[in-house]
Amino acid sequence: MQRVASAMPVAFMLWVFAFGAIVGSFLNVVIARVPAGQSIVSPRSRCIACGKAIAWYDNIPVVSWLLLRARCRNCGVRISPRYVLVEVATGILAVALVQHAGLTWGTVGYFAFTATLVALAYIDLETWLLPHQITWPLLAVGLVSPLWNRDVRWIDSAIGAAAGFAAFAAIALFGEKILKRETMGWGDVWLIAAIGAWLGWPALLPVTLLSAVQGAIAGESHAGSGGDLCGLVGGRRTGHALVGIDVSPPRLRYGGLGGRCGFKTESAGGDVRIARQLECPPVDSDEPGRP
Repeated sequence: MQRVASAMPVAFMLWVFAFGAIVGSFLNVVIARVPAGQSIVSPRSRCIACGKAIAWYDNIPVVSWLLLRARCRNCGVRISPRYVLVEVATGILAVALVQHAGLTWGTVGYFAFTATLVALAYIDLETWLLPHQITWPLLAVGLVSPLWNRDVRWIDSAIGAAAGFAAFAAIALFGEKILKRETMGWGDVWLIAAIGAWLGWPALLPVTLLSAVQGAIAGESHAGSGGDLCGLVGGRRTGHALVGIDVSPPRLRYGGLGGRCGFKTESAGGDVRIARQLECPPVDSDEPGRP
């Protein structure tokens, strides 16, 4: 494979991008079904609006979305751009990793890690949840990642997982027991532990700082929007409603590989309201997308 990459670098990178886009297409299934407690194996992908199964030629990553002009072939309803964005992003990340480290088992491992973070980022963006069905296996695989990743020692991986979990669990427990409010979700705690396992303890501080910076940027964006997240979050639209968050009063939330940030909210009684249905201004068309 290395010989092919050297002899035909452009063609090889196109192949890598295509592979990444195919993985991205699968990630779209994960993003849509895991939070809903549905199987990621069956049934086949189908239009959320009309329920018709999507033919293979309408499910080619990126290409089908463009040829169909972002609409279902059967009912004509608009397909969310989120699907093609995930496919393109995953393809680009695959190319970047191969260009940076070459085609090695370590690269394959880091691609799996990166693809999982992409899925978690979009799930978090749409539902404000980080499912344990993803974060726990990510942590478990991270703890054995030194088998193929020689850049991270076993001890660094173990310390990274333990330190990340302990530090963020302390913040979560402080909020629950002392402040009597949620200061950090437990999904964030498990995610930072997984990141520590994959990258080692030296990566925890820069990851946390980068997340804080992105969280601050999100805070400024939220303030500039006047508290209306309709359209700002870019969540799913069903009819004229956006699956989003009640944003009064907001508090900052951040975490992940510098890649997730936003706001959680709480009602007057202190209960966190997650993924509420907000009435938004009418949109030009529905965007149910493909599960």
